[in-house]
Parts: sequence; structure tokens; C-alpha cells
Amino acid sequence: MGISRLTSCRFKINIEDLDELIQIRIDAMLKENPSRVDYYERYQKIIEEYNQEQDRANIEKTFMDLMNLANSMNEEEQRYVREVFSSDEELSLYDLLFNENLSKEDIKAIKKVAVDLLEKIKGRIAELDHWTDKQETKAEIDNIIRDTLWMELPESYDEIRISEYRQKIYEYVYMRYKEVA
Repeated sequence: MGISRLTSCRFKINIEDLDELIQIRIDAMLKENPSRVDYYERYQKIIEEYNQEQDRANIEKTFMDLMNLANSMNEEEQRYVREVFSSDEELSLYDLLFNENLSKEDIKAIKKVAVDLLEKIKGRIAELDHWTDKQETKAEIDNIIRDTLWMELPESYDEIRISEYRQKIYEYVYMRYKEVA
């Protein structure tokens, strides 16, 4: 009884440590790339299951589920390398532009758009003083996004989708680079 209680207690401590670490990493991943919300949802499901019943078997299962989630997060954090991007920021824009019905040529094109667009946005923001403070400078960044998407996205992107992607990217840029002065 004492050993299983001790083992159970040890798993609880490890789960709490792992839980805290995963929460920090998920927050950072979501800040970097909002499309990674599925990791947060998977984490929430694991915690809900853990909170329902805390017997030894469930505690061990939760620990293994959290370890598996942490390992998949490691893989996701390195995905930008596999996708041949130089940064997670480029991958974030790519994820915002991606949809399931793209051809290989379209995927190659949106990868280029993501890299080019990020370079244009960051370059222009670096030249501006507190870009989020003035309507004119916010509009300038929005126009860069609009113009780049209209000129560079494949023809499979229609007018409505371009507007949707433009809004998503602008919101991402506004939140991510808000404090850049």
C-alpha cells in the first residue's frame, strides 16, 4: 500500500511538473503560430480525463499522454525546418495561407508568398515608429499584405478567400509585432 501510494504521489508530482512545462510551451507555440490550437485542445482533453478519475492507472496513463503530447510538440516546433523555412514566423504565415485543396505547385507558391510577405512586413515595420499607433501606418501594413496576396497567391485563391487570409494575417502581424518600435 505504501509503495503504490508513494508511486502514485511521485506520478502526481511529475504530472504537475510536466503540466506546467507543457502549459508554458503551448502558450509560446500559440503566440508564435495561432494555427497550433489543436495542441491546446489535446492538452485540455488529457487534463479533463485526468481530473475525472485519479487512480494509479489513470495517473500513469495521463503521464504517458502528456509525454506523448510533449514529444509531438517538439516535432511541431521543428516543422519549419522540414518545410524548408528559415523561421517559425515564415511557417506561421504559410499555415495561415494553407488549405487542403492545393496542388504541389500552389503549395510551393504559398511558401514563397509566406517568405516574401514576412520580409516585406518586417522590413516596413522596422522603418516605422510605433506603427500600431497611427491609422496611416496600420493601413500601410494592411496594404502590403493585400497587395502581396493579390499579386503572388496562386489563381486557386478567389477574392473572398484572399480577403479572409488578408484579415487573418493582419491580425497575426498586429498581435505579433505590436510592440515593435
